Amino acid sequence: MGTGNTNLSRIGGSSSGSPLVGCVRRIVLAAAAFTAFTSLVIAAQETIPTPHRVPLPAQTPDAPRTGGTHIDVGFGPDHSQVHGVKAQPPTELIFDATHLGSPLILEKGWRVGITADPAAALPDFDDSKWAVRNAADAFEDVSEDHPAGDPTDDEEGDKPGLFHKEDIPQKYVWFRLHIKLPDHHGPVFLMVELPTSQSTAINISSSGPGFDVFSNGNEIHPEGPHADTPQHYQPISRIYDLKVPADETNLTLVARTHYKAFGYGAYTSFFAHRKLRLGHREELDRALELWNVHGLFERLPRIVISILLLVLAMFLFALYFTQKGHPEYLWLGLHELVMAPLAFIELAGSSANLDSLWFAAVYFQLVLISAYLYFEFLIAFLGLRRRWYIWLLRYSSPLLLGVAPTLLLVGQSTLVGVMLAAVALFAVLWITGWTIFVFLTLIGATLRRNFEAGLLLIPLTLSLVGMMEPLLIAVITSMGRENYRSPLTLRAGPVPIHFAAIADFVGILVIVLIIFVRFLRINRDQERASSELAAARSVQELMIPQENIHTPGFEVESIYKPANEVGGDFFHVQSTGDGGLLVVLGDVAGKGLRAAMNVSMLMGALRRTSDFSPGRILESLNRVLVGGESFTTCQAICFRSDGEVVMANAGHLPPYLNSQEVALPGGLPLGFVPEVEYEEVSVYLHPGDRLLFMSDGVVEARASSGELFGFDRMHNLSGQSAFYIADAATAFGQEDDITVLTVRRVAQAMAA
Repeated sequence: MGTGNTNLSRIGGSSSGSPLVGCVRRIVLAAAAFTAFTSLVIAAQETIPTPHRVPLPAQTPDAPRTGGTHIDVGFGPDHSQVHGVKAQPPTELIFDATHLGSPLILEKGWRVGITADPAAALPDFDDSKWAVRNAADAFEDVSEDHPAGDPTDDEEGDKPGLFHKEDIPQKYVWFRLHIKLPDHHGPVFLMVELPTSQSTAINISSSGPGFDVFSNGNEIHPEGPHADTPQHYQPISRIYDLKVPADETNLTLVARTHYKAFGYGAYTSFFAHRKLRLGHREELDRALELWNVHGLFERLPRIVISILLLVLAMFLFALYFTQKGHPEYLWLGLHELVMAPLAFIELAGSSANLDSLWFAAVYFQLVLISAYLYFEFLIAFLGLRRRWYIWLLRYSSPLLLGVAPTLLLVGQSTLVGVMLAAVALFAVLWITGWTIFVFLTLIGATLRRNFEAGLLLIPLTLSLVGMMEPLLIAVITSMGRENYRSPLTLRAGPVPIHFAAIADFVGILVIVLIIFVRFLRINRDQERASSELAAARSVQELMIPQENIHTPGFEVESIYKPANEVGGDFFHVQSTGDGGLLVVLGDVAGKGLRAAMNVSMLMGALRRTSDFSPGRILESLNRVLVGGESFTTCQAICFRSDGEVVMANAGHLPPYLNSQEVALPGGLPLGFVPEVEYEEVSVYLHPGDRLLFMSDGVVEARASSGELFGFDRMHNLSGQSAFYIADAATAFGQEDDITVLTVRRVAQAMAA
């Protein structure tokens, strides 16, 4: 593993979850992780010089290794304790591996020292004065060594300018173990095993700072994926070939890491994050395979939840396309679709198959995109009005797309570091505003007795617990006191189930429950609306003539084709009793039940009228509709037995007399203003003459190409029957109700 490289490990204890649990917790934690990671990257780019290998001095095999007494610690008593025990007197400690069979855990007799002298990697280096520590989760501090050539603080103060910052050798902590191997031992390997538990939600390298391994003074590189550049990937358990000759029974194993006195990654917790095993290839390969299996078990609940999220996303898309007018299903489905791959991305990163920068860039970007999608879902879900803070969050969100590109450009220049800091600051501010918005919106909706918003608060509460639990565990573990395990973690056989995964699963159940309740309510509302429309349709069918009325002296032909179950067009044909005929037709603005109710009121008023003056009829209908929320275009026509036709118009399309358009005054539609007078116009019908009336649904029929049926086509077809004209407009592309009515005067009228 590369020296001094800080690798990004898991960001988010759960890589999947419900829209609120997996999103609220992951967004807040990712913001903190992104800030910490950004700070580390900028610091590494701008302030930390590139680490370099200090050449080791020539080995002197003939030199005495150490002085002092030989003590066998292979299976002997413990020579130091975790807390409070001082270093042992100068002695040579030998770890007995002469009975090397199954892998041995190297947990006793480590000499620990702090020095910048690279000779500490050599087997003949004198470490007899170094403290002895066991491989415990935490051990007592050791005193710092200042060999010849190491500038101390006092020396730097006495000789200013002699040592520059870049000239000061890097200070390391060295862990040395002297091992006695059996004769003809064969190849010897070392396995560095990391913890499989990933209960921490925010963690920069689950194994602490990187370290180097030396075998008898030779630096050993690890095996496994990307072994040539392990510092660019998240730490994993790896095997080292120590390359000890078969006839060499003395092994000095040395581990070197950067010196950090306290805080996360302090050298006193070096063994808390790793376990060193010595053995043969076959046994260590099996141990490594078992570690991989345990790691898979650790992530299995999150992988299962990710699969459930993918299924839920497909279900939400199906609901969106089957239940029009519910964009919340689309936003929530997109959110689940973005969250689903996070567990698999984490698996690729934690197995060192995905570069740490790529892992961070993809992970953070998907989390931020999911936050925006959940933001849009909440607006559609609760029907929120567009206030200034909603507009601010919405139209500033495209800047979040710069997170991944900026991370991937890290190291290119100082400008990139400045850009990364700016993007990180904006992302944290945006996520802070997003979190406040989500919390306050859901709490406010719950106080207004919104049952569904209250359900979302259940996983929200669990999310807070799931968020604080891994943070607390991370703090306790990073303090080096012990490898703490949460009491909220359950186990299903070999599979650990962390509280965050439980909260994610509960969140999915809550979302499914909300969708189910909404689905039932929407279906119930649709069934009720369908029943109301069916009843209105029945009433409308009773009011609008379905068969031709017997009209002596006149031939009437009519057809009505509503665009919806209940239309807004209407017409009324009535005999005047003196051989004449009254015709009224119109078009109520809008469609559906409201339009049907207006039609019902108009038809009721027409059936009660005894005045056959077209102008006064329109004035009466106008008084019926004044004060409503819609208007109606209408025409009233009175056919007298002598051929005179009196017409009044309220904004309706003009009729055609023998294929010629009749010019009529426009007039205001019904329902606009009270006390309107409508002008009457008279024409004369000779026997055989025909008047054609229609609604705007004919001329406004639209083809798939967007072309309108139009007045020119209407004029060309004005000599055809009402049925032919209606069928032609319908075939062209009906978008509105279509009504066509023709009245022809026959010769019998003259005889009468």
